[in-house]
Amino acid sequence: MATVVIRPSSAISSGNFSDEASSGSFGVAKINDSDNSTYVYNSSSNQSFAVHLDDTSGLSGATFNNFVVTAVFQKHGGRAADGSFEVEIGDGSSTTTFGSISDTTFVTTNTSATTISATAINFGGSVSDSDVDDMRLSVTTTDGSQVRLFELYVTVDYTVASGYGHDVSSVAAASISKVNTVATASIGKINSVD
Repeated sequence: MATVVIRPSSAISSGNFSDEASSGSFGVAKINDSDNSTYVYNSSSNQSFAVHLDDTSGLSGATFNNFVVTAVFQKHGGRAADGSFEVEIGDGSSTTTFGSISDTTFVTTNTSATTISATAINFGGSVSDSDVDDMRLSVTTTDGSQVRLFELYVTVDYTVASGYGHDVSSVAAASISKVNTVATASIGKINSVD
């Protein structure tokens, strides 16, 4: 098994979220840059935003097992004693195609950055690379709280396709078990086979 980390790539909606400069704009770059000095926050309680996630690139034919959502966040103002939010994970057909995570998971009373990873969620059924490439997340703050969200990403666990491990001449890796009758285990190079 292998993993790939996918991060927010573009905004679908931004609700009342703004960046740390209080510019009034929602910058996806603020939550996908591996930097705890940049963030987005909600200036009024119980707000939502939604984002598309990066493509997995080159995982055609892989078996997608499960994924883990990780957030780095802190409490930010508001009347509540904590900062909490729930997450829905879906695709173009539904915001919950792949599941949801309750606000009992993503909750903190800290006013400094806290990293929380949710329990892994199984994809279930037949999920293709195009399904995973269409993943999107929505975040909704709860219980009247406000949060600063520094990072949000998904770690996808997958099994590499059988056969040769890379595309060859536009043929997907899963489709290749031999190249010119040479077993895949014997192939050291595609160009100039030893």
